[in-house]
Amino acid sequence: MLPDLDYARLKRSFEYLVEHYAPMELNTPRSHPVKPLERDESARMNRGQCALEAAIAEFVDGTQDFCLERVSEIDRDLQKRDAYTLSFLREHFTRLHGKI
Repeated sequence: MLPDLDYARLKRSFEYLVEHYAPMELNTPRSHPVKPLERDESARMNRGQCALEAAIAEFVDGTQDFCLERVSEIDRDLQKRDAYTLSFLREHFTRLHGKI
């Protein structure tokens, strides 16, 4: 777990990635990937943050072939949401992916 990262910003980043890059069958109101995180938030914040970080690491891993222009566009969209940018997430989660 990365204690210096803001959970709310991480969650906004994850929500964006899910909305734009998750397979459609995962992105339905009943099975939306954010729902389990929200259940964990109230009970166990540390567990919720660990799950969120693991999910973000998976998405970040899937963006390694994105061109610079696409990453820049995603970064702008995430900045508008006051979320961590993909560039930032790549710096922090690419190295951690194997540890999560």
